[in-house]
Amino acid sequence: MEHEMKKGGFEYQLVSSVLHDAASVEAIFLAYEPLFSSLRGKRLSMEDGTAGGKVCGAKVPIFFILTGGTEGSVLRALDAMQRGGKALPIILVAHTRHNSLPAALEIAARVRQDGGRTLLVLLCEPDGKASQPELEKALKLVGLVEAMRASKIGAVGEPSDWLVASSQKAEDLSRVWGLTLESVGLDALRSEMAGTTAESDENAIAKSFLDKARFLGEPRWADVKASIAVYKGLKSLARSKGFDALTLRCFDLVTAEKVTGCFALSQLADEGIDSGCEGDVASIVALRWMRLLSGKPAWMANPSDISFSGNKGTILLAHCTVPRSLLSGYGIRSHFESGLGVAVAGTIPPGPVTLVRLGGKSLEKAWVAEGVLLETQTREGLCRTQALVKLDADDLRKFIEKPLGNHIVLGIGRQGDMARQYLEVEGMDIV
Repeated sequence: MEHEMKKGGFEYQLVSSVLHDAASVEAIFLAYEPLFSSLRGKRLSMEDGTAGGKVCGAKVPIFFILTGGTEGSVLRALDAMQRGGKALPIILVAHTRHNSLPAALEIAARVRQDGGRTLLVLLCEPDGKASQPELEKALKLVGLVEAMRASKIGAVGEPSDWLVASSQKAEDLSRVWGLTLESVGLDALRSEMAGTTAESDENAIAKSFLDKARFLGEPRWADVKASIAVYKGLKSLARSKGFDALTLRCFDLVTAEKVTGCFALSQLADEGIDSGCEGDVASIVALRWMRLLSGKPAWMANPSDISFSGNKGTILLAHCTVPRSLLSGYGIRSHFESGLGVAVAGTIPPGPVTLVRLGGKSLEKAWVAEGVLLETQTREGLCRTQALVKLDADDLRKFIEKPLGNHIVLGIGRQGDMARQYLEVEGMDIV
């Protein structure tokens, strides 16, 4: 996202009072213009800006409050910009002269009174250059919000029967996260699977998957070929529907067709379509969110074991699929619960990770914790990819004492600070 923001730039509105003529405005702005230009900012007049500023191609209100006496004009512009749907967060940029900061604070307070959210960036130095990281962070944050709201997620089949806390409704996700959830029946997938067979193509994909594996366990060639048919069907469905992400009620395929979705979900995630298992709505939203935060696919897994030692704790995560781009190597096993089909037994390299769990009736709550992935294990009696993560005991106790559900999503790197700021600016509850 940061790369996209710098590449695409952003649009902002320069706001000054009627007491300042054009020459005065330009004289004040002169010191700050290089900062905005370095970030590829495009200046709009208030008249031009009523359609909204843009970050990463999105409509985001961004105002540089040049002087005091601008409160009314900004509120009028916001009223023209934000009609219908959940209001976007607003960036207010202020500086230390000409009553800029007092005006920005007054505007921010009114926006919050009206139920909106603001990010206030104060340019403290004469040219604002020292505040550039803070401004870049605010731009990245609103870009993340807009990208998440623009996401279209497919639910292929209903949530699995056991996911009693992870089957939120489309209207709730639209209201809280601003995204789109579209349900598609499994028959639509079966139709795509039947219509996308190409023997040579499937053979090439299967051979690549097998050749790159460190070992082959239970599955045979026919199992791999059947898994690739699921992948091709899901990919075709995602393309036709314009899905950025999807979740699959995979166990119905296991019981009816004796085929697993583990390879398909792994492959799709590596191709940029975030993919989750079991029809889990909460987890697919988290998978999409973590990709936007980290720039990499994320992993959905079961919390299989938890232990404490002093002020630290460990949690063992396990699942039968994982994006292979996250791995240092993998083997091919059968699906754990059924012993059928194909599963990915991956090795995720040690390093910093971020764990998230979304929950609540409308997916308005979140648990976020940073930790360190210590090692990948290969216990029998668990799903095939297994990772042991160390984190603060307090964070782990919150997960147990105020549970939001089963599956956890693991993202690569330390994303906790930006994740919490995202939740705060969107008005969600952090457990």
